[in-house]
Amino acid sequence: MRRIDGKWGLVWENDEDHPWLLDTSGPFVETEDWADQQIATLCAAGYEPTTRDEDDDYLGGYRKVFGDAGDDDWFLEHGRGAIPISDNGCGMTGWLIIVGPHRGRLRDRDCAVNPPFEPYVDANGNRHTFRSWYLEWLEQHERAA
Repeated sequence: MRRIDGKWGLVWENDEDHPWLLDTSGPFVETEDWADQQIATLCAAGYEPTTRDEDDDYLGGYRKVFGDAGDDDWFLEHGRGAIPISDNGCGMTGWLIIVGPHRGRLRDRDCAVNPPFEPYVDANGNRHTFRSWYLEWLEQHERAA
């Protein structure tokens, strides 16, 4: 985590060209507001989606409108309102939701194949909050030590 252009952001593996700027301004992807925002962005750029794009999350529209930069722009939109908190290996990442009705919950995501964010759950199938996840992590590491 470091300051980038006056904002807090994360830099993955010293990749200064693709920082993850923390953005609390927008809706998280699991809310209806997120889809509305994507449609508004595409319409403002001159592209009129004819239907809600549930399967592709508007990635195709971003590619048509923004060309090669569309993937990067869409990726930032897709993670708006979330902070990556763990790298679990093989493209698997953990995310803390920081906005909206899911605030404080954790999600898991396989960034390599772009599936939806999946809830983190404990051994009993209960959804983790940051607190419950962190305490479980501490207990595991304490036992290992």
